[in-house]
Amino acid sequence: MGKLEFNEKLPLDLIDISLSNVRKSNLEEGLDDLAKSIKEIGLQQPIMVYQKPDRRFALIIGQRRYLACKKLGLKEIPALITTVGDEVDATVKSFSENIHRLDLDYRDKMQVATELLKKFGTIDSVAEHLGVVPQTVKNWLGYAAVPDSIKKRVEEGKLSASTAIRIVKNIPDEKKAAEIAELIDETPRSELRRIIVDVAHEHPDKSKKELAKIAKERANMIKITIHVTRRVYEAIILASEKYQSDKEDVVKEAVLEWLKKRGFVE
Repeated sequence: MGKLEFNEKLPLDLIDISLSNVRKSNLEEGLDDLAKSIKEIGLQQPIMVYQKPDRRFALIIGQRRYLACKKLGLKEIPALITTVGDEVDATVKSFSENIHRLDLDYRDKMQVATELLKKFGTIDSVAEHLGVVPQTVKNWLGYAAVPDSIKKRVEEGKLSASTAIRIVKNIPDEKKAAEIAELIDETPRSELRRIIVDVAHEHPDKSKKELAKIAKERANMIKITIHVTRRVYEAIILASEKYQSDKEDVVKEAVLEWLKKRGFVE
C-alpha cells in the first residue's frame, strides 16, 4: 500500500479530487452537518493524498471532509501523504476506506467492482484486494457476475436477466447455480421460479428433485395481497431497479426486516 507520512497541513488549493476516488454519488448528503462538526470541534481525521508528477496532490480518501472544509472557507487541511503504484491501487485504497464509512451508493460499488474485475480477472481476486467475500463482489457486479453458462440461457430467452442475477446473488457455488438455472428453465410457472431460488438458497445441499418438491409445497402456502399508495409503489420500483431485484423480493425483504426489528421473527 505504500509508506505513509503525516503532514500537518496542506493547502486546499493544491489538492485535486482523484479520478480513483470511488464516491461519486450522494456527495452532498450530510455535508452541512459535517461542516458544522468540523467548525465546532475541528477535523478529527486527516484526508489521504498522493503527490502527482506536477507536484500537486490527488485526493483518494476523505472527499466529504475535503468538500466540507472548502465549504467552510478553510485554507488548509490535515493530510496523510501516501504513495500509490497506479490508479487501481488508489481506487482500492479509496474503496476500502469508504465502504466502512457513510455507505457508498450501489452505483459506485458496481462501477468500482466492474473496473477492478477487468484489471484482476477474477471475482475472488477483486474480493481479496477489497477485503470482502466473493459473494459481496457478485452482488455489486450484478449481471456482470453471472457465469457464461447461465448467460447463455438468458440469451436463448429461457431465463430473464433479473432471474439470472438472483440466482448468482443467492447461490455462491457456480456449479450449483447452473443446476438451479436448469431447474428454473424446466419450470413453467413464473411464481414457482422465484420460489426455487429462495429454496435453493436456504437448502444448498438438497438435490434438484428435492428443491422442486419443497418449492411446490411452498407455492401452496397462504398468500397476502397488500394495497399500497402510489408513493410506496414508486419507491418499490426504484428499489427494484437499483438493486436489480424483483418487486416481490423487495416487498418481502422489507416486510421481513420490519418484523425482525419488532421481534416477531428471530
